[in-house]
Amino acid sequence: MTLLKSAQYSIHFLVSLACAAATCVVLAQPITFTVVDESGKAVEGAVVSVLGLPDSAPRPQANSAIMDQVDRQFKPRVLLVQQGQNVSFPNSDNIRHHVYSFSKPKPFEIKLYANKPDEPVLFNNAGVVVLGCNIHDNMLGYIYVADSAYARMTDNQGTVTFDLPAKFKQISLWHQRYSFDESARMILGNDELQAAKSDDSHYTLVLPLAVPAPELEAPAAKGFGNSLRR
Repeated sequence: MTLLKSAQYSIHFLVSLACAAATCVVLAQPITFTVVDESGKAVEGAVVSVLGLPDSAPRPQANSAIMDQVDRQFKPRVLLVQQGQNVSFPNSDNIRHHVYSFSKPKPFEIKLYANKPDEPVLFNNAGVVVLGCNIHDNMLGYIYVADSAYARMTDNQGTVTFDLPAKFKQISLWHQRYSFDESARMILGNDELQAAKSDDSHYTLVLPLAVPAPELEAPAAKGFGNSLRR
């Protein structure tokens, strides 16, 4: 009799676990966000972060992210990493660079160098890190250190898709042209999200862009020329 009750309890427990797992699967669904500017044009390269979910803590990656330097520009111009992730700064140009940042989340510098530094740089504080080159004033890049595992960048259609629980209540948006304060983010709460909801799986988010599109200098316009070649 005792064995029978034990077997019945085990079956009931396993069924409960299966139901709980099924419920979790049902609750997670693909949600697409489309980010547009005030004229309705798609905004590429916007960082969309879902905040406040139980499992949204940053998930540091084992591999280093790459912020390269090509044709005297940072490539990519915006790099998204998780809080606690390393970033490597190879130099693919045939001229040396001196990478630095004064941003509060990660002030650092890699003095005049060619090829690849020996060690990556650890980005252990969330926020926006603005990059420059002490030799080439026209070089500008950004590292967005995400404080949420649910953080992605929009594609050239302005869209990004997550598998999310049905009840998320807060989104943050960041773009290099959103504000003259590079660290500023746009936070959307439940009311704003409901207004932006097209249907149960799609939201259209309007992000005003205060900063004019950058007019990049020709790569040869600045710098010290041949004196800094490898």
